[in-house]
Amino acid sequence: MMSRYDTRILKFTYMRTFSVLFILLALMSCSSGKNGNSDDPITISGKIQNVGVGKVILEHFNGRLLDVVDTLTVNEDGTYFSKYQPEEPGYYRINFYQTQFVNILFTGDPIVVNVDGSNPTAFFEVLESEEMGYLNDLNTVMEEFQKEAAQLNTNFSEAARSGDSAKMVELRDQFIQRQKETNRVLKDKIRNMGSSLALLQALNYIDKDQDFPFIDSIARVINHDIPDYQIKREFIDEIEKLRRLAVGSPAPEITLPDPDGKIIKLSSLKGSYVLIDFWASWCGPCRKENPNIVKLYNMYHGKGFDIYGVSLDRNGEDWVKAIETDGLTWTQVSDLKYFESEAAREYNINAIPFSVLLDREGIIIAKNLRGKMLEDKLAELF
Repeated sequence: MMSRYDTRILKFTYMRTFSVLFILLALMSCSSGKNGNSDDPITISGKIQNVGVGKVILEHFNGRLLDVVDTLTVNEDGTYFSKYQPEEPGYYRINFYQTQFVNILFTGDPIVVNVDGSNPTAFFEVLESEEMGYLNDLNTVMEEFQKEAAQLNTNFSEAARSGDSAKMVELRDQFIQRQKETNRVLKDKIRNMGSSLALLQALNYIDKDQDFPFIDSIARVINHDIPDYQIKREFIDEIEKLRRLAVGSPAPEITLPDPDGKIIKLSSLKGSYVLIDFWASWCGPCRKENPNIVKLYNMYHGKGFDIYGVSLDRNGEDWVKAIETDGLTWTQVSDLKYFESEAAREYNINAIPFSVLLDREGIIIAKNLRGKMLEDKLAELF
């Protein structure tokens, strides 16, 4: 995960969204009226253009695990056909020769998936349904944005190489405006999707940290209108975690040791504006961002700004060396448990760098500010 907003803003802002596009394209969703519990098994069929060596298997996402539930027979012409009866709608994956993977959602409709089969990013298609149409529509919007962002990024890089600061600012503003327009269009389309199970996937197009009120409003519709499937329960559990960490909520306490073994609580910094900075010595984007954070700390510390650095390191020596090398003079804590850190679990951290900004009373006022966005926010506060 890269910085949200620095001199490379055009490259990074939608990184997390793009990482889920491949999954979203392959999902088959349905309205809440389908329960996936009919007496007839679901048919799974399609054609593989390049028949490979090995097995084509159906796998079920069981939490973080993948369980093999069926092996599909492939004919000489590449066609395949099988039947499977899930207990309820759920997430599955068709594994083509350990080479190409297509994620699907079993709901009750027949599933038709055609693939190339030769490499992970090769051609594939899932035949249209009303709900798949929703997701394809969202993906079209994002593809258009991606193309424009790529061109803006190219122009931005050229302006940076030539030292044209005015052009860089102009391109940055164009990107921000286009991003806002895209976000508005995505939200409008999601609002018009009713109470389809496709909503569970469509919300991956929206930044859950920056647009939580919108996410929360849709989650309440899902919770009310969609039956109590496991996939809905998992989604609602995630939303509950995010709700506890939403802007306006008190920051959960963190109690971890510093490099000398002294226990330091996050709450001990109350009275100052505090940036909780999740980072690690092995994280390249974190280390690249550190000089900017050092600059801002030196600029505002005397005015009431503090930082509570939480490292997701595993090796204590690497952690201490990075602190010294990067000149991080503020509070640093870690339990050296990587992403299994107590603090990482409490704050639902899945990627770093990640930051949470607190007011003087320990209330969350912003999340994941980096580079220019963090500079602007601190300038506003001080």
